Amino acid sequence: MMIKNNGKATAISDASQPAQLPRAPLASGIALSGLLALATGLPTFSSAAETSSATSQAFSVPAGPLSGALQTLANDANVMLVFTPDQTSNKTTSGLKGTYSVQSAFDRLLAGSGLQAVRDGNSYRLVSLPAAAGEAAPIIVPELSVLSGLDDSVVAGRSTLKKENIERIQADNVAALLDKLPGVSSAGSPRPGGQSLNIWGMGGMEDIKVTLDGAPKGFEKYRQGSVFIEPELIKQIDVDKGPFNLANGNGGFGGSIKIVTKDAADLLQPGENFGGMLKYGFHTNDNQNIYSGALYGRTPEGFADGMLYASKRDGGNITRPDGTRFDYSANRQGTWLAKTNLYLTDAQTLTLSAMRSDSTGWQPFAAKRDDIASPSQAEVDKYGLDEAWRRKLVYRNQTDENYAVKWNLAPADQPWLDLTLSYAYSKTKQHDTRPDSAGASSFLGSLGNESWVDYKDNLVEVSNKSRFSTGPVDHLLEIGASWHKNQRNALMYYPGYKKNAAYNYGYFQPYYMPAGEQQTRGLYLQDSMTLGSVTVTPGVRYDSVTNTGEPNIARMYNSSDPKVGHDYSSKSYHGFTPALGLVWKATPNVSLFADVTRTWRAPTIDEQYTVQYALSNVSGSSRDLKVETINSVRGGMILNFNNLLADDDSVQIRTTLFRNRGKDEIFYRRGVLCEAQSVNSNAKCGSPLSNYRNLPGYTIQGLEIESFYDSRRIFGSFSFSTIRGQRDASPRDPWGNQTWLAEIPPVTAHTTLGVKAPEWNMTFGWTMDMVRKQDRSPKDGDPLAGIWALPKTSGYALQGLFASWQPEQVKGMEARIAVDNLFNTDYYPYLGESVSGIGRNIKLSISQKF
Repeated sequence: MMIKNNGKATAISDASQPAQLPRAPLASGIALSGLLALATGLPTFSSAAETSSATSQAFSVPAGPLSGALQTLANDANVMLVFTPDQTSNKTTSGLKGTYSVQSAFDRLLAGSGLQAVRDGNSYRLVSLPAAAGEAAPIIVPELSVLSGLDDSVVAGRSTLKKENIERIQADNVAALLDKLPGVSSAGSPRPGGQSLNIWGMGGMEDIKVTLDGAPKGFEKYRQGSVFIEPELIKQIDVDKGPFNLANGNGGFGGSIKIVTKDAADLLQPGENFGGMLKYGFHTNDNQNIYSGALYGRTPEGFADGMLYASKRDGGNITRPDGTRFDYSANRQGTWLAKTNLYLTDAQTLTLSAMRSDSTGWQPFAAKRDDIASPSQAEVDKYGLDEAWRRKLVYRNQTDENYAVKWNLAPADQPWLDLTLSYAYSKTKQHDTRPDSAGASSFLGSLGNESWVDYKDNLVEVSNKSRFSTGPVDHLLEIGASWHKNQRNALMYYPGYKKNAAYNYGYFQPYYMPAGEQQTRGLYLQDSMTLGSVTVTPGVRYDSVTNTGEPNIARMYNSSDPKVGHDYSSKSYHGFTPALGLVWKATPNVSLFADVTRTWRAPTIDEQYTVQYALSNVSGSSRDLKVETINSVRGGMILNFNNLLADDDSVQIRTTLFRNRGKDEIFYRRGVLCEAQSVNSNAKCGSPLSNYRNLPGYTIQGLEIESFYDSRRIFGSFSFSTIRGQRDASPRDPWGNQTWLAEIPPVTAHTTLGVKAPEWNMTFGWTMDMVRKQDRSPKDGDPLAGIWALPKTSGYALQGLFASWQPEQVKGMEARIAVDNLFNTDYYPYLGESVSGIGRNIKLSISQKF
């Protein structure tokens, strides 16, 4: 037997055997030795261990068998870890990503395994956690993660919500979770399906890339929310702000949101191969019941794990702070998730996941709205109370599906090979029906009396990461390619035209929500080059985008006259995105990072193929649009300290400044239709005029701060965000005065302070969300731009409480409570478009694993 002394941690192995062995033979070899030692080159080990244990560094350990994960961590930390194969047999881990001290990294990687890494001179060894009273292990409560690592500038600027944060908040929707991060805001209403997202003042579906287990998610139906994902199923959310991540593809000026669902390893208790979980939750505001259950397990030899998870929400109408209710706002949704990981070899992992959610019920057509006008007494007398209300509503049947498969090949002895191939499919559809008593000619602008809408995405991605060195420079070279097809179909029935052949007898695509297909093909290359304490990451991406409209089946919106401009033919766009990132670890406690990129986006299907009828002033589709471009710059500083106020505490602070300069913004053509009308409002414009055009440009800039503190007893966080944005002109007049951008959120700060009581297995704490008034509006620069403005709002502060308890007397039980809007403060979120906030909400949950 021998230890390879090559400067990297390796396991003891027989010199005559290959470096990489199948799991069963490897386990037998280790059993004969009785010991697994993970070591670096022995001459330098002692000093490395002493320094690394006290300082923090970035770790990226993939999920999988615990033994392999420990090997990776010891490799990266340059330390020796000693344990027996029996200790890690049949145990898996959900992985680790972030900046930690070595001890904290071991603690988090081993959380839930019943094991602990103990410092023993210049090495570490695994021991079982103490079970005696008074010897409780530390409670790990990750707050809003400031750092995901320092591998490159994109990772350095990433914010992360982890499983503990998600379960503590007990949110009804994803937007409510992300609203806690600086620079990220929830937009829309509290109604089910009424939420969309805003990052750095950009809130369009095309501005934010959302993926669920790798599958694109995005819904662009008029006056609806954009994401419908059950929070109960989520393990982690990573947020990249800005367009700096080349892997994200075309568009996404605001940023990207990567959502990962739970795995069996997240639920299995130490020493178990099979288990189950039952959970019940209750929210007082809308009398909502949440039922969840899961079955999960893994094979004894660790070849595979799997999980089946189901959740159902059944609530009533949401209550405002003044005691009134949002009529027809009940949240009734059922969701299931099936997921499995197959560890084909020590180097190969295959992950398959499938998720589906369904919801039905009477609700307003526009989910992004406050109240509904009550029916008149005459309507009640004529139709009865229930039918009078339903005439103002739609019965919505919504289904959201998500399927993904991912294969990864990463041999430990081949650092140049870390190959990932994935395929994902996503589909969201809505079927709205109005009652027979509804007006036949009242709903042309809201998809008629019946509508069918579905969005489908197919995404194939392949990438490889290679680690190698050229002299003193270490490289992480990433190469990737992707193919993404987005299809959107829409059909409405408008009975007012059922005898009109020009409108296909009432069945046609909404002219303001056209059907079509967008295909995007992309390639990217980036190389993170590290020399000493500096990492420089140049990169480039090439995208080719082809839009194809589906001709409207109603000839009113599909005229053959070229003067009308109803052209649904294909249009292609091509371009490069260069990017440059920098990270400098100036001291063990201070790091600086910066990014600069110039990227672009093609028009969406809506922007390219929206039309109006032939006699309209703006009848045509928008085939002459330029691509919208943006130059983005950001820079920041990261402070990271350990043992600052107490032994084994940690402090992280990240400050970020950013500036986005956009040009040729794609926007509606309304108001001043052509340059001649900017001088003479009665001037005639040429024809046909497109429904969309390019505006001159805009500037968005801001500052955000994220901070985090953790110790054995106290934890907390503070974040702050301020953003300012202006257009070069008015949204209705490209030749007019400068105006404020309407989608810029007000100054916001979030605070959390918590206490851990490890002797009782309890945590509890307090939160405060502070929001300044928003007193800037596009109408300040152009009084006629009110249709593109949001109402100005007053500032407010919301306070909350939370607590969790895991009683030692009942193994596997956990109870949680969270209180939102503790003092029932009346407030109106600015991006909610005059929609009231939610009144006090006491959220309870209890779960039992068995």
